[in-house]
Amino acid sequence: MGVLQLLRQMHAEGTLSSAQLDVLSAIHRKERFSLHYELRGLIYAGVLLVILGAGLTIKTYLAELGHIAIITSLSLSTTAALAYCFFRGEAYDRKEVPSPNIGFDYVLLLGCSLYSLDMAYIETQFHLLGDTWDSYLLISSVLFLYLAYRFDNRLVLSLALGSLAAWFGFKLNWAGFSFWDYHRLYAIAFGLLSLSTGLFLWLIGIKRHFLDIYLNFALHFLFIALVSGVFAHGFLSPYFAGLIVLGSIVIYYALQRRKFLYFLYAILYGYIAVSYLVVDMLEPAYSIGWIFVYFIVSSLFMVSLVFKISRRFKETP
Repeated sequence: MGVLQLLRQMHAEGTLSSAQLDVLSAIHRKERFSLHYELRGLIYAGVLLVILGAGLTIKTYLAELGHIAIITSLSLSTTAALAYCFFRGEAYDRKEVPSPNIGFDYVLLLGCSLYSLDMAYIETQFHLLGDTWDSYLLISSVLFLYLAYRFDNRLVLSLALGSLAAWFGFKLNWAGFSFWDYHRLYAIAFGLLSLSTGLFLWLIGIKRHFLDIYLNFALHFLFIALVSGVFAHGFLSPYFAGLIVLGSIVIYYALQRRKFLYFLYAILYGYIAVSYLVVDMLEPAYSIGWIFVYFIVSSLFMVSLVFKISRRFKETP
């Protein structure tokens, strides 16, 4: 039996998926296969190294370079990267727009990162905004949001939402909440804001493929807030009820849309909350050994559950 026949037989038996069959068959026939994701990963690592190198250079040679040289270099580099994107980028469209080349998205990310480094350096050295320094975060988030939609870039959209979350959190902190309350309230408020914004833009047909970015931010913030509320206030708190409601909605959505990642979020965050309650209940009356038994048994059950559900998600509906 030839290699190709063996591969087809394994595919028929269910050992190989269709995608695996195509890749292995192409390799056996010595055909070309895509290195797209590998190249994107290398370019992304290159952008991170450039930013790291710029930061280390500023830190090491601050005295020799001087403020003018550093600010001018960062500003010119930012302008050059963004100018390239405006000259080479496609026209704006409400729908998904492909990048003109594989490195385009990362040049845009580099420009945004250099801009952030430039603004951070200016503020730390000259304190232009004083106590309102976090306004840089709001300004940056607005700029990044515009660039993300203008050039259809998910990485920059994530950067925009991260900057907005940081600014939003500082504002609530100044209102005088305690540490834990501050984090919970800020996370819930920002999570709901991200969720409503993403759903609204999806409904009116603007960059519908961005919805997953908004959902990922919203779900992490909401789940973390609710789980921390369970830690602080226990089983009878509204946080536990909210966690059950949110988890049920997310699982239903994951099953309907066949998105395993969202199902995993609901299961893992729910497991963390339940485990805390179980340990809190066992600790006064039982030895530490029972807690270890619980985690061994429950973790094995969770791994088995996730593995079985993941296989169901991979099946063709």
